[in-house]
Amino acid sequence: MKRTLLLDADIIAYKFAAACDKVFYFDGKDAPPAVDSDFNEAMAGAEEYIAELVTKLNADEAIICLSDPDANFRKTVWPEYKANRKGVRKPTDLMRLKAWFTERYVTYQRPALEADDCMGILATHPTLIKGEKIIVSEDKDMESVPALLYNPRKDTKPRKIGGLAAMRSHLYQTIIGDTSDGYPGARGVGPKSPEAQAVLVSKTTEEAWGHVVAAYKRSDFRPGDYEPVQQATIMARLARILRASDWQFKEKRPILWRPPFG
Repeated sequence: MKRTLLLDADIIAYKFAAACDKVFYFDGKDAPPAVDSDFNEAMAGAEEYIAELVTKLNADEAIICLSDPDANFRKTVWPEYKANRKGVRKPTDLMRLKAWFTERYVTYQRPALEADDCMGILATHPTLIKGEKIIVSEDKDMESVPALLYNPRKDTKPRKIGGLAAMRSHLYQTIIGDTSDGYPGARGVGPKSPEAQAVLVSKTTEEAWGHVVAAYKRSDFRPGDYEPVQQATIMARLARILRASDWQFKEKRPILWRPPFG
């Protein structure tokens, strides 16, 4: 059976572009730094890494999944999504390396989607890619997609994420939020809370959603927040990694996640 790797190229590009950046602050951290970057080194490192993954996982092909650099549908759902990353210096050759990926490899990129969504769509579509598909990513969010997953940082072999486990991961993330992506979840309700722990053992989406709503009803309210069910729904839409059923292929638009009940 043909085996295809779905690679999180955002992470790969950042890792190798950053590794080949030498940053010098001659006038303190507040002044623009001097940067010496080596694109050829970054390119060679990324190419070798991808080849190693293909060999290690005995794959026939690798598809490079990339985020749309110009738009992100989650920012229309929650304008502060990833706003915490504004002003953070990115590796010098990051975008150049991503552009090279599109010339060197088979790539998948769609309007307003992140690389995570591209992997989720390809992994769950029954016919777009024939044979076995493996998501390769270090991002914990990919545990919310029912598919084969390989995390290069901790897995020795691909593992299967079932539908129940994927649902639990998604709604657990809805409660705890994600500081790296800039969305708060249920403020003041942490991963060890009764509601979050109850989601991790829920048997149905309806049961898990009830615990999510309970978490938001007792969360810390801040000016600008919505009422609990609406706030929970917004956070769930941010946490949801798209699957094939969440994407309108002709219109090239996401289908926002809907709760099982209000």
